[in-house]
Amino acid sequence: MTSKVACARVTGPCSDCHTMHNSQQGAPLAMDFDGNTFSPTDVPNPTLLVKDCIGCHTNTQEETIVDGVPMVFNVGGTDEALAGGNFWFLTDNDANGHNVYGIDMEGSSAMFPPPGDRNNTGITQTGVSALACAGTYGCHGQRNVDNEFDAVKGAHHANDTLGIDGSSVGLSYRFLDGILGLEDPDWEQDDSINSHNEYKGATSNTLDTMSYLCAECHGDYHAESAPGEVGTGSPWFRHPTDVVLTNDGEYAEYTTYSMVAPVARPNPGGGGVQSQVTPGTDIVMCLSCHRAHASPYYKIMRWDYRGWPASDTNGCAVCHTWKD
Repeated sequence: MTSKVACARVTGPCSDCHTMHNSQQGAPLAMDFDGNTFSPTDVPNPTLLVKDCIGCHTNTQEETIVDGVPMVFNVGGTDEALAGGNFWFLTDNDANGHNVYGIDMEGSSAMFPPPGDRNNTGITQTGVSALACAGTYGCHGQRNVDNEFDAVKGAHHANDTLGIDGSSVGLSYRFLDGILGLEDPDWEQDDSINSHNEYKGATSNTLDTMSYLCAECHGDYHAESAPGEVGTGSPWFRHPTDVVLTNDGEYAEYTTYSMVAPVARPNPGGGGVQSQVTPGTDIVMCLSCHRAHASPYYKIMRWDYRGWPASDTNGCAVCHTWKD
């Protein structure tokens, strides 16, 4: 794989993100977001931020990268959603994405508790059961810290110029604590097989893969976490994750990387070619079929699984090449 420099470190004046006194010429600087619009608020945000996590990564216009910051929610929609998808797709169906507090306010959503969640995780904020961006009830930051701001504290200031090693939140893939991978500098905005995210995968129960992260909430869908719920071989009870794309039959013909159904690598950055897939080595993971945030399709699928075969985006056939 072609090595990439991690790109999450914030540069520029502190005042771009923080306000010392939440006051400028008698008006508050902190911004509140109601799911559609921003407005000044007298209530300071934690850590003296001008905006919170969702506020910083939300755009009321169509652009998905603004001043180098990736947008995960475009209020009016967008045609160029980034690698994780876009929470705007929740406006069509609550089951199209993760129901994060501050974006999707439905307390009894079909996505909560998380499907395949045997521990009934979740947080209650103002009486609404919801998921958070970070912390114990989210994905980013330290997942053993309840407060999402404390969970990611300092991460945006980490010196990541030497790359991702998982030793801290700031040095983990996309601030997913301990998870490894290579970060595409434009968050896959260009949708190119020559320049994309690289995900860590493994066939054993390691703690640094993307599928391990997903399984912390969705354990019933992960072979390592719940073999009785998934199976250990064909016929599978549920589609396997963290298994090698076998180098035989229909799978052997998946050799050109697909942005529709990507694979994980046992060693991202290990000298391979980004545009190529190696059956027998590369790995099927959760994000081979799903987006991380939200997608236009039911259950955050990368393609219209329910619409097949009428759909022209049959992602299943990327791996199952003989079934196209």
